[in-house]
Amino acid sequence: MKYYPPSNHIYYEDSDVPINKLNIKDLEVITEIEKELLVEAYHQLHNELDENTVFDEVYLCKIHRSIFSSLFEWGGQYRSVNISKSESMFCPYMNLDTFSKEIFTKLKNDNYLRDFEDVSKKDEFAQKLSYYMCELIVLHPFNEGNGRSLRLFFDMIVTYNGYEYIDYQQTLQNNDFITASIDCMEADCDKMKIIISNGLKKAET
Repeated sequence: MKYYPPSNHIYYEDSDVPINKLNIKDLEVITEIEKELLVEAYHQLHNELDENTVFDEVYLCKIHRSIFSSLFEWGGQYRSVNISKSESMFCPYMNLDTFSKEIFTKLKNDNYLRDFEDVSKKDEFAQKLSYYMCELIVLHPFNEGNGRSLRLFFDMIVTYNGYEYIDYQQTLQNNDFITASIDCMEADCDKMKIIISNGLKKAET
């Protein structure tokens, strides 16, 4: 589902396809290309992950740029318009910079969630992950691709702590992730925490 006024400036007229560098207007084609780019971004960022990785605002923009910059002029850039989807109005663009800095300052104070390798801290880890996931969903900083960028962002955090990528597959297929995201708009992270807790598993060594 595309975002709505005034964000429809990023789409071809009467289309759900964002205006892109390849001038592709077929939604199925652009969707497949985006899937391939997402896989490549996972591979690249996973290979770059080390003790010097900082999960900050710059890193989130790097993730979005890694996925989308070859297709869209705005890849890796915060949006400059207000956007909504269904009845959800996301953070006004005029407040993006301020609210983003507040979120990432909190995350910095939590050491970017880099201290949760101990499996005994899994519940606290899931709580923190769901909180920041919800905060960034409400922020919705990019024109498109927010969900994919955020999931990749938190997958890199859990990987750093010795976990497998969070398994969202079923919740994406049955729209539970969407429902949880809508609850985030009301500052209710409970469903998101359940999704993350169920999908969070230690990597085999």
